Amino acid sequence: MGDEAGALPLRVAVASRGGVLVDECFGRAERFYVYEEAAGGFRLVEIRPGPAPCRGGRNEQGALAGLVALVADCPVVLAGRIGPEALRLLAANGTSGFAVHIGVEDALRRLARPAPAHEDKEKENHGRQSAIVRS
Repeated sequence: MGDEAGALPLRVAVASRGGVLVDECFGRAERFYVYEEAAGGFRLVEIRPGPAPCRGGRNEQGALAGLVALVADCPVVLAGRIGPEALRLLAANGTSGFAVHIGVEDALRRLARPAPAHEDKEKENHGRQSAIVRS
């Protein structure tokens, strides 16, 4: 994706407590580790602090929308858990959200697998999702 002429590198936001495991609920994430596609894989470009809007499974007055806005420049979001409302809001923003329980490096390695050149973006994202959720 990032090797096309003029194409921006893929950015991935990962909800993680310490940057080692994808282990944080999207709605309760205190931080997002943002990775950018680079030669040979992904590199960490920033850690974004985020409020924890989800209290008892509820979206408090649109705070979930604020989290979606926080990761709006990342077409892919990985979290240990993502509720249906968060998935709906992410999708409406053009972001694919995936609930996974694996190591961050493993998830990013699976995302870095090149998709066949003939696939369009939606199929590419689905192919990446399949690569992430395979054990």
